[in-house]
Amino acid sequence: MDKDSKLLDKVIIFLIALVGIIILFNNYQFYNLSGASYLFYLSVILVLALVGLVAWFFIDRKSNTELHQAHPIHHKGGFQHGHSVQKFSAPFTFAEKLTYGIVALIAVLIFYNQLQISQASSLMGFKSGLADKLVFSSSSTKTSLKLTGDPSKDALSLIPKGTRFYSQGLGVSFDDPIKSLEVIAQLDPAYGRNKIQLTPDEKARYIKIGTIPTMGCEYCCGATTAVTKDGRPTCGCKHSWATRGLLAYLVKNYPQLSDDEIMHSLAEWKVMFFPKQMLQRYVKESQTGQYTPDIKALLLDADQSNIKSAVPVASAGNTQSNNQVAADINSLPSQVGGC
Repeated sequence: MDKDSKLLDKVIIFLIALVGIIILFNNYQFYNLSGASYLFYLSVILVLALVGLVAWFFIDRKSNTELHQAHPIHHKGGFQHGHSVQKFSAPFTFAEKLTYGIVALIAVLIFYNQLQISQASSLMGFKSGLADKLVFSSSSTKTSLKLTGDPSKDALSLIPKGTRFYSQGLGVSFDDPIKSLEVIAQLDPAYGRNKIQLTPDEKARYIKIGTIPTMGCEYCCGATTAVTKDGRPTCGCKHSWATRGLLAYLVKNYPQLSDDEIMHSLAEWKVMFFPKQMLQRYVKESQTGQYTPDIKALLLDADQSNIKSAVPVASAGNTQSNNQVAADINSLPSQVGGC
């Protein structure tokens, strides 16, 4: 082998080793993030196998080249302009073909694994830097809900818009409910592709909130709670997936939130998923001041004085205006997103 070939081989081996180290580091971060140890160990095995196969290939090629140089093959008519020309084109052996195939397969698996890590990191709401440890995204666009005290007029203002403090990490927005539904649904600990893994303490809190009546998707499948008392899902529709997914995500990544604040976030999405029924429920319950947990959670940031005075203000309201609002509510969809 000439000097250029030897240098190229060394550079290639160095790059393969460097890429392997980077991939192992990324997988270690993912291991800390998700606790999925089997993925981490599988990735380590794949990377080591890839590096080993590449190294073996170059060593084998070098020994074959030295062997051919020691025993040159002269072809008939291989003399031109007074110089001998040695022509040699050895076909790939079965072992070489197998090596190429295994290397290609491992490379595809590693690429797929890295893609999954990237998506999972984004869904988990983490940011990573060279000098910083993994940190949570915590930007917030929380705003207080302003009510007039007239339920018929206030009902439409309960439909959420824009983003929330967790939106950036998840890539969700109330302005794109269909896409957002799919994203948070995949976090469902039961059925999601990107299941949130909960510790025993986190699961206990997850069950505590998930078993509160009316925090489920009863307008879709009749289940009034998101989970059973042992943590099993009460429904298999995508709305229920999304409820459990967001609940688990907030419990795990924002433990500083109170139960009421987590329920508020769930209630906002319930309004988005079932706008007609939820606003009708709000108007009806406002007449008595007795709220179910989902509506009570929805009004968490509202001016409590206006909530308490809702009944007398509503009775003095303009009938024609109230009828128009009722008509507007009736025109809203009963369900957003499929089951």
